[in-house]
Amino acid sequence: MEDASLSGPAPPAGRRERLISLDALRGFDILTMVFVNYLAGMKAIPFILRHAAADQDAFTLTDVVFPGFLFIMGVSIPLALARRKADGATGLALLGHVLVRTLALLFLGVLLVNEGRFAAAAAGIGKDLWYFLAALAVFALWSAVPKGAGPTKRRFHLGLKIAAAVLLLALVVVFRGQGPDGQVTWLQTSWWGILGMIGWCYLAGSLLFLACRGDRAVLTGAIGLMTALYIGGRHGALDFLGPVNGVINVGSLFGSHAAIVTAGMLAGTFFLPGSTGAAPQARIRFLAVLGAGLLAAGFVLRPLHGFSKIQGTESYCLATAGISTLVLLLFYLGLDVLKGGKASAFLLPAGRNPLLAYLLPGFIGNGAAILGGLLHIESARVLWPFAEAGGIAGVLNAAIMTGVVLLLTAVLTRTGLILKL
Repeated sequence: MEDASLSGPAPPAGRRERLISLDALRGFDILTMVFVNYLAGMKAIPFILRHAAADQDAFTLTDVVFPGFLFIMGVSIPLALARRKADGATGLALLGHVLVRTLALLFLGVLLVNEGRFAAAAAGIGKDLWYFLAALAVFALWSAVPKGAGPTKRRFHLGLKIAAAVLLLALVVVFRGQGPDGQVTWLQTSWWGILGMIGWCYLAGSLLFLACRGDRAVLTGAIGLMTALYIGGRHGALDFLGPVNGVINVGSLFGSHAAIVTAGMLAGTFFLPGSTGAAPQARIRFLAVLGAGLLAAGFVLRPLHGFSKIQGTESYCLATAGISTLVLLLFYLGLDVLKGGKASAFLLPAGRNPLLAYLLPGFIGNGAAILGGLLHIESARVLWPFAEAGGIAGVLNAAIMTGVVLLLTAVLTRTGLILKL
């Protein structure tokens, strides 16, 4: 006899189901990303908490974080687009939303990736102050207007957004960077940064989903095609694209990494209200098969190019997509099916406000450096005293800083600062 809690009916087509597991998993992934970013560059850190080198045929816990976020984004795409469609958005409006969100992610990615080449003397402003002001502008520009806000509050938010846009535009105009050759330039796209990569993969996944209307057979086939696109690109099949490859790594962004997003979208179709297979038991069975299949595919293809996060190899992307699927299965089973959601409450602010949680570490660091300059003390070392020492002390310091980010995210979210692109 089947367990009624697992084989119950799917949610009605008109009812929106809030998945605690998806929010909690996103929060867990973001906070893990913050933690390992704080560990980056430290000495005496266990291999499992560091990125594997580009030529190592291996991946670590740290290397699963980014593909985990891509997978979670993929799961969210069908739910977000379906929610907008249910609210009356037309196909053209959905396409416009996807394009605007993509441009915003690309823009933020370029800003962040240029931090290492910022030239304060040429820009006429300190790097920490520039990025601190840019973060404030981003917070204001992409802050969501609270639901039920009255006309006065809406006008205030509109004025704040206009002021933030003007500030951000001014900062972009004065930006100057300097490369290894000493040449002073403007913003560069040497690579797109984490947010930029997310933007390109979001575009590829969303356009695919809109084009095939969530057809599971098409999505499944697309994973194979995207995998082939990466493999072909590694062996010259995309050379005909010429200079495009210098701007966008098509085989990686629209191939192996987009395959992770597509795997997530395939899983996400089972969480659409009223969809076939939306009963808990069907979801559990499908996630188990999909996760195991992707993981097996990654290991089968491993002899081609090995596991490599830096190179974004097809075996690495498929294997980590499989791991992400199985982790989602565990979160769904524990938090939604077995109703253990209370245990994940501390993760939900970061899960529902991920952009804020991602940007806060840089904002805190820039603010500490500015304060230190004003007080003639090394404020950064007050926050980050064991960064150079590394080891156990460094790991504990990273954990404390991650806790600070979690706490600030929760407080700011509660006060109404929610960033939505």
